[in-house]
Amino acid sequence: MLAFPAIRFYNPSMLAFQLYQLQGIDTRRDRLQAEIAALEAQLADQSAIEAAQAALKAAQAAWQKAATALRAAEAETAAVREKLQRTEEMLYSGRVRNPKELQDLQREAEALKRLLTQREDAELETMLAAEEAEAAFRQAEEKLRAVQHTRLQQESRWRGDLGNHRRALAALDKRRTEMLTTIPAETLAQYERLRAQRHGLAVATVTEGTCDACGAPLTPDILRSARSNTQLAFCPTCKRILYVP
Repeated sequence: MLAFPAIRFYNPSMLAFQLYQLQGIDTRRDRLQAEIAALEAQLADQSAIEAAQAALKAAQAAWQKAATALRAAEAETAAVREKLQRTEEMLYSGRVRNPKELQDLQREAEALKRLLTQREDAELETMLAAEEAEAAFRQAEEKLRAVQHTRLQQESRWRGDLGNHRRALAALDKRRTEMLTTIPAETLAQYERLRAQRHGLAVATVTEGTCDACGAPLTPDILRSARSNTQLAFCPTCKRILYVP
C-alpha cells in the first residue's frame, strides 16, 4: 500500500495567533540572550581587581621610594652628627691651644650644628612622608582585599543567574523548534524578515482600533482582515503582522 505525505492545512487566523506566540518566545529569547551576554561580559571584566592591584603596586613603589629616601636622610644626619661630635671633642679636649685654630673649630662646630638642624628637619619630613606612604600602601592592600571579596560574591551570584538564564533559554529554544513545524516556510521567512527590519518585533497586537507597536489607527477594512480567517493582516504604517487578542 502506497504511503502519501500528509497534507497540512493552515488557518490564517491560527497563524496570526501562532506568530504572536512565536513573537513572545523570541522576545523572551532576545532578552535572555542579552542578559547572558551581559553576565558573560561582567564575568570576563577584571578591571576593578586590576585597578586595585595597580594601585597597590604603585603604593608599594611609592613606599619603597620613601623608605629609601628616609634611609638616605638618616645616613646624612648621622654623618653630620658624627662630624660635629668629633669637632666638639677636638674643641674641648684641650689638645688645641692655638687661638686661631680654636676659633676655626668653634666656627666649624656652629656651622655643623646649623647643618645638623637642617638635616634633622629634613629627616623628620622624610620620615612623615614614609609613614604616609606606608599608610597608603596598607589602605591599598585593604582595598584590594575588599574588591576581591566583593568580586567573589558577585561572581557567585552572576554564575547562578547565568545558569538559570541558559536553562530558560534552552527551554525556549525547544518550544520554538516545536512551533516552527506548525508554520508555513514562506510565512516564517516573512516573519523573520520583519523581525530583522523592525528591531525584533514582527507581530503587533491591536487595541481599540490601533496598532500597539506604532500607534497608527487602523481602518475598518484592515481590522476586518485582522479578525478574519482568510488572510494575515499588516499594519499599513509599520508593516508588522497584526494580531487581535
